[in-house]
Amino acid sequence: MRSVKSLRRLCENEVRSLDLDLPFDAVQLCEKYGKRRGRDILVISQPLPVGMPNGLWLVGDDADYFFYQANTSRTHRDQIIIHEFGHLIAGHQNAGPSARAEQMPAEEADAALHRTCYDDANEWEAEMIASIILGWASEAGALAGRTAKHDSLRGIQRALGGHSRWL
Repeated sequence: MRSVKSLRRLCENEVRSLDLDLPFDAVQLCEKYGKRRGRDILVISQPLPVGMPNGLWLVGDDADYFFYQANTSRTHRDQIIIHEFGHLIAGHQNAGPSARAEQMPAEEADAALHRTCYDDANEWEAEMIASIILGWASEAGALAGRTAKHDSLRGIQRALGGHSRWL
């Protein structure tokens, strides 16, 4: 299990150059990260039954799919999406059995949908990554307000410290 310090460094390295807008939007984070790495991340709202995880990451041949509980608040939605993003940037998908959506037999797909966790260390890391990113987003939003729409103003906003750390 990685330390909080190494997870902060991982977040900074993966998110810093994405030119995210304020207020922070988890879907925009996934879209921009997917574009940068050349593999889309599709974020899909799904009414998940009680007893299921609130989020799920499946790997497709052409994209990654983050499913999140449709019946929840915006704050909880962002936490779920960034938790799945945390699994992705931490490399957890490669650490265990692959959850490739197109190649899964029906019984494996059903098992994936009923999975409640990876292991405690991976879940802790993904949740810590989500907390780090959301903490930074809250801090940046409080300091800078909204991101300027015009590219020149965005540059000035950054130069004057309007975005902190990773934005």
